[in-house]
Amino acid sequence: MLILRPQPSLKSLADEVAAVLELRTGQRVEVGEPPPPGLLEAVPAGHVAMAEHEGAVLLVLGAPGGRSFDARVDIDALEDASASRAVALAAEDLRDTAIELARVDAPAAESLEDAPVEGDTQGDAARPAHAIQSLNVPRDDGDGRAGGADGFLGEIDPLLYVRIYGGASTATESIASGLGTGLGLCVEGHCLFIAGEVPLISERGEVLDVRYRYPTFISGFYSRPFTFGRFTPGASVGFLTRLGHFEADMGGRAGGSLETDLGARGSMELAFEVVQGLDLMSEGGVDFTIDRNHVQHGERVVARGDQWSPWAQAALRFRP
Repeated sequence: MLILRPQPSLKSLADEVAAVLELRTGQRVEVGEPPPPGLLEAVPAGHVAMAEHEGAVLLVLGAPGGRSFDARVDIDALEDASASRAVALAAEDLRDTAIELARVDAPAAESLEDAPVEGDTQGDAARPAHAIQSLNVPRDDGDGRAGGADGFLGEIDPLLYVRIYGGASTATESIASGLGTGLGLCVEGHCLFIAGEVPLISERGEVLDVRYRYPTFISGFYSRPFTFGRFTPGASVGFLTRLGHFEADMGGRAGGSLETDLGARGSMELAFEVVQGLDLMSEGGVDFTIDRNHVQHGERVVARGDQWSPWAQAALRFRP
């Protein structure tokens, strides 16, 4: 009996593949839990991990003795019925190869492991050309796609994005909008990052209403380890600093050097992947200002902006 172990985004395809395999082999085929995160080859014997990567489905069959067999099926240009049939044929080939190699001695098995599988002898003209081979299968990032690189940094993925955003905060009377970009390094969907934001619209409000008028730089921790179809939640926490002529904006002396503003930020987001690499996002969070400028306002000395500033925004983000 085969047990298919698909990533969440491939669950419906796995159900169709299981039905095709049962018809072809006459044996029971089940659809189980997702494969082990980060290491598809860790599935037990008789289990087939299914991962999505760049328009293809990667299959990894666990075999006795800690061995595994791999195949790749390009399904990007196939219809749903053809895709399920192609993946089923590849899974069947993996099973047949594992059974055949189990009948020979270990040296012969090692010599055959990287050999290509011969074409279908049952007249399946629609069978895709693929080979059973030993792969460094890209790990699952938790967003429905496989990622990673080979070699020493095989489990570290780069983070790079640009985005345009707009929103509002209790700390300003005007709509805040701007452009942002960020980069970082991620492991299993958990990232260390640095980012920058440049305001596009920063209308003047009250003298003390100045918080979101300046270029902002952020560094911290960002996590998006899970995905639900096209929806991916995420959260981040870190420090931020702004650069501007704060004293001049508060009615003080004009000119002078740039000043900085130190704070902390926590946020949560929900991203919907419109197309691969392009996300429509809603995001909310709160900023805490660690140091604030003060100014004489009538008979009182008042601080610039609130110490706690909730905010919400929408954004369009591109991840190349």
